[in-house]
Amino acid sequence: MQNFIQYTLYLHILVGAIALLSGAFAILSAKGKQLHRKAGKVYFWAMTAVFITGILVAGYRYNRFLFLIAFLSYYSVFAGVRFLKLKKLHKDQEPAWYDWAAGVINTIANLFFVGLGVYYLVFTDATTGAVLLTLGFGLGGLMISYTNLHPLIVRPTKPYHWYLSHIGNMMGGYIATFTAFLSTMVTRYELMDPYLAFALPSLIGIPLLLYWQNRMEVKFAKPRYQKPN
Repeated sequence: MQNFIQYTLYLHILVGAIALLSGAFAILSAKGKQLHRKAGKVYFWAMTAVFITGILVAGYRYNRFLFLIAFLSYYSVFAGVRFLKLKKLHKDQEPAWYDWAAGVINTIANLFFVGLGVYYLVFTDATTGAVLLTLGFGLGGLMISYTNLHPLIVRPTKPYHWYLSHIGNMMGGYIATFTAFLSTMVTRYELMDPYLAFALPSLIGIPLLLYWQNRMEVKFAKPRYQKPN
């Protein structure tokens, strides 16, 4: 079993590197063009492999943070891809059962981590950094579930809703993936405080993502974007 987990870890590192590279190409390339689409497909399938291998390694090693980030990153990427297929939610399109199931599973996983953070805070002498990270990532995961389940419950009114959801989720998944990469490097080579390594990608990436989404809202709010799809 140990050899199997070791080879799984090697595969996890390999597909993680592919995800980081292909995700960077997808982010930096022109949206909707051939390079963006091809890089996005590679990123999605690499992230699928990252999720499966990450869950196996995290379960065997009882690594709670790897387990959490695996759920956070993959659910974001899964939802990001699904919103490309849900462009007509503002009309009469209905989501698939697995859109609901993925959101519910991610919610349950992150409720567990919020509870774990509360447990650390009340019943253990865990460091402040460990408590804040556990609560922060758990609450962040719940927010991701809410953001993606909400348009399935209440129909969006904006015809460009899918574009914001797609890019926002894919960027969120990339931030989580980079978090796992950076924290692993820091743990191995002691480059900085490990808790800072966990938080740094989110502290930089999330404000940039919110800034971009605000710019897109302003852009799409112009009259020429108001025509329904």
